[in-house]
Amino acid sequence: MKNFALNDRVTVSSSGGWKNTFAGTICGGPEPFQTLQGPEAFYWVQFDESQEDVTGPDVYTRARVLSRYLEPARPGAAGPR
Repeated sequence: MKNFALNDRVTVSSSGGWKNTFAGTICGGPEPFQTLQGPEAFYWVQFDESQEDVTGPDVYTRARVLSRYLEPARPGAAGPR
């Protein structure tokens, strides 16, 4: 299971049901969750820019994201505007 701390910069994968891959900041969590693949955690992520999920047309500025769809942001990645 991937672990993140409050205020960590992350990249959210489009594989998690989003139209795009994008950057954000951990703003809450972890919330432990058991999946068929083993333990995971949900984290609240504040998005740098509003995002649409694949079902559209709703727009989100933050959401709970399963840790498997999060990666640490590369060093020097821009923060929120």
